[in-house]
Amino acid sequence: MFQDIPESVDIEYDPAPAEQGDRMLCYDGRSVLVRIEDNKAVLPKLCELDSDCKKVFVFRADGIRYFLCLEKASAKGFGFEPLNTVRYVAADTDQYAVVTGYHYYCFHAESRFCSVCGERLEHDPYKRCMVCTGCENEVYPKIAPAVILGIIDEETDSILLTRYAGREYKKYALVAGFIEMGESAEAAAEREAMEETGLKIKDIEFFADQPWGFAQNLLIGFFAKVTGSREIKMDTSELAEAVWVKREDVPAQPGGISLTSEMMWAFKSSQR
Repeated sequence: MFQDIPESVDIEYDPAPAEQGDRMLCYDGRSVLVRIEDNKAVLPKLCELDSDCKKVFVFRADGIRYFLCLEKASAKGFGFEPLNTVRYVAADTDQYAVVTGYHYYCFHAESRFCSVCGERLEHDPYKRCMVCTGCENEVYPKIAPAVILGIIDEETDSILLTRYAGREYKKYALVAGFIEMGESAEAAAEREAMEETGLKIKDIEFFADQPWGFAQNLLIGFFAKVTGSREIKMDTSELAEAVWVKREDVPAQPGGISLTSEMMWAFKSSQR
């Protein structure tokens, strides 16, 4: 998965100003300023930007510092590419930076005014948060935890695959959903399985987790076994398709960027 690529990530906030060799994360909606080269997304350095812009530190990875541009910027030899384009290039540290930086970009876009008193928010110079200029309320980046669930039928050696209803992503996925207030991740997995497919599950086993900056999520992956009826009662408001697929027929390849693809490959390759 993409977050496993950097050899080292230091998320601690660094208030030191950006230097000319630091990488810049510049977004325009769901597009990012990059150059696609040899199937990799290359980010511009500060010295390559056509003009200066207001910027904040994001993180350090493999000894390189990454900064978020808070204003639209340009650079010769670089252009704005859709995030979905960057999603499917070869995984490396710059791709990880694009995904994580987008999470931070959304935080800044959504955190302009205080929800307590309505005054303007400003970035704290020493930590990753916004501070209200009126009541000093502190606002931190939101992270929405969600579960991804690989439901296995041992009798037929199959896994349940789904397609989302009304979404841009049309490939096969797994049962997934947000964790609600007061729920454990395991309880959310049981509830989502029942709500989306009408299936009961047992033997819930943690597989892996993943930060997913595309949607400001922390994804928590589980495998579980179906118990009782195998009949699927699909929630058509959430899913366009839900089917049992035999192990050898699962459309998965190794080296995917996402936790979903990693889990599908783990089942197909008999790791689960």
